[in-house]
Amino acid sequence: MAASSREVECEEYLREHKIIDLVNNLTSLLLYHRPERPREFLISQLEKLKLARIADLDYPCLFDESNVEAVFGMLDPAGQGYITGTQYTEALKTLGIDITSLPAPPEKITLEVFKHDVRIHLKKMSATFKA
Repeated sequence: MAASSREVECEEYLREHKIIDLVNNLTSLLLYHRPERPREFLISQLEKLKLARIADLDYPCLFDESNVEAVFGMLDPAGQGYITGTQYTEALKTLGIDITSLPAPPEKITLEVFKHDVRIHLKKMSATFKA
């Protein structure tokens, strides 16, 4: 059964304005933090998102720097100071980052490179508004 023109129009509107991404991110934050006052929490997250967009700050996200460092540490238990390109790719996927359009990673990725790349990808992923 073909979608009606109204359904297609609605889907395009949701995609264009990143509504599904926004709702998914807000829901994830809500379930992770489980605040006593969920409505106020959601309003706060929307305000943070707005401020981040205006001031080019980090967007509300489930992962902070300590989480990213912990992921790297789990992939580098021997403390070599680097992870492989394959580990890097898998870590990005685990963090929910879409890797389909990314170039192939180098053979070795240091913690600083990993944190930098993850920060950029998470910022892009968390920027749930029409650019």
